[in-house]
Amino acid sequence: MQIEATRLPREATLDADVAVVGAGPAGIVVALELARAGHRTMLIESGGRSFSAATQDLGETVGGDPAHAPMSLATRRQVGGASNLWAGRCVPFDAVDFEARDIVGDARWPVAYEELRSYFARACEWCVCGAPLFDAREIPGLARRSLVPGWPEGDVRTTTLERWSLPTNFGRRYGATLRTSLNVTLVTNLTCVEIMCAEDGASVAGLASRTLAGNRVTVRAKYYVVACGGLESTRLLLASKRLHASGIGNHSGHLGHWYIGHVSGCIARVHLATPPQETIYGFERDGDGVYVRRRFTFSPELTLARRLPNISMWLDSPDLGDPRHESGILSLLYLALSSPIGGMLVSEAIRQGKVRTVHAGSWRSHLANVVRDLDRTARFAFRFGYERFMQPGHKVPGVYVYSPSNVYPLFYHGEHLPCYASHVTLSDRCDALDVPRLRTRLHLQDADVQGVIAAHAQLDTYLRQHGLGRVEYLYEDSARAVREQFGDGYHQAGTSRMAASSEDGVLDANLAVHGVENLFVASSSAFVTAGQANTTFMIIAFAVRLADHLDRVLGRRLRG
Repeated sequence: MQIEATRLPREATLDADVAVVGAGPAGIVVALELARAGHRTMLIESGGRSFSAATQDLGETVGGDPAHAPMSLATRRQVGGASNLWAGRCVPFDAVDFEARDIVGDARWPVAYEELRSYFARACEWCVCGAPLFDAREIPGLARRSLVPGWPEGDVRTTTLERWSLPTNFGRRYGATLRTSLNVTLVTNLTCVEIMCAEDGASVAGLASRTLAGNRVTVRAKYYVVACGGLESTRLLLASKRLHASGIGNHSGHLGHWYIGHVSGCIARVHLATPPQETIYGFERDGDGVYVRRRFTFSPELTLARRLPNISMWLDSPDLGDPRHESGILSLLYLALSSPIGGMLVSEAIRQGKVRTVHAGSWRSHLANVVRDLDRTARFAFRFGYERFMQPGHKVPGVYVYSPSNVYPLFYHGEHLPCYASHVTLSDRCDALDVPRLRTRLHLQDADVQGVIAAHAQLDTYLRQHGLGRVEYLYEDSARAVREQFGDGYHQAGTSRMAASSEDGVLDANLAVHGVENLFVASSSAFVTAGQANTTFMIIAFAVRLADHLDRVLGRRLRG
């Protein structure tokens, strides 16, 4: 069932067994998993079925953090949440992320990796990304080939895979189920502005919520799940100060701190000494038709021995905006993404990232590339147009081009190390519903920079040792390049991190706020470390796990 909040009385009260704040991937998964188990669940979404600029503005930050993306590019207040922007990359965390490592300080996960791994299959089902197989050696048809022919799997590996979703917009894919489920009530255009605790402060009594039209709605439930994104979940905890002066869950000063994302960019290219036509430079498809892609990763033994951050790298295409690549395909993509229709082809964040260039060329130069390479470019445009927009089932995620010289830019995506100084705080400026806006400060440490450079050095050493090629750095000062390329805000993690003890974090092993018995957070803000993986897949794995936990708790409560 769906309720449009502006049609409720000016003062209203709603109730359920479980109230979930935020209809993004995590909130939708928690709500529907609980509904399947027979629990009355209310899913509260700040936005509606379609985009609203006024609603989106509620989440904008202040302060002009130069390393942080605008929230309008990174988040979406709309049914489906950030999956409205998500390209579909599905990558799990690795076992090494859960090890006790010096480079992450005292950060410790209070949950075992193997337990989380048991939820990967269900997360894959929700993401529609195929079987939970993330190593090419486990997939018939892929196991016999290698990213680089003759590559010996050892300290550096080339068999780890990223899987790609349809891509799946959770609002569209699960919208009909939300509307028809007898156990889910989806309330749209209703923003939770405060978590109201009981007088003893040890439990939640209700949620104060408002619409932009002025309706005031109180939501009451047995259990509450905050699932409104990596920063918005933390913002709501910080802003709920009626009984907790510094915010709910800020008992030991960790709430809002330890803000982590990822370090990423390109500081080098790889020269491969193997037959160019045998390099797997782009996407492959598994037996189910799901797109996958291979990457360079480092063994846990080497990662621990060399004190490396967890990092992955992959073969990239040249800078789209630099016509010196002389590729008609790349120039066509650049012209399309730079045109007025560019925003219709990909999300705005991806579009901006693709057209951003160091060596911009004129449209005439790009058009000349297209004309010179017209036959190949035309065949590409026809094939890609079909595979991206018309092909049934899974759509091709993107474009990578073959290099006859076997030289490829090397894109890295790695762990952003926890740092207390990297944080978010409430500002003195409020949104239209009188909730203080966030101010962000993404902090990059010297160890982050050194880790990126050390990882490239390890790859270069491995290539040279086995006669497979070498790494060529693109800048005289690689450390400066890493710093200049640093920027995130898309993978918002760490600001309400989990910990076994309330002295070390905000949430316990079951995602409950320490000291508040019926309040949970299903968000990447719970993550203790960032790993090399983007956050979406692991958020969903944790959401499934939380739904199972709440199902058990509610069952015990009924039996009791």
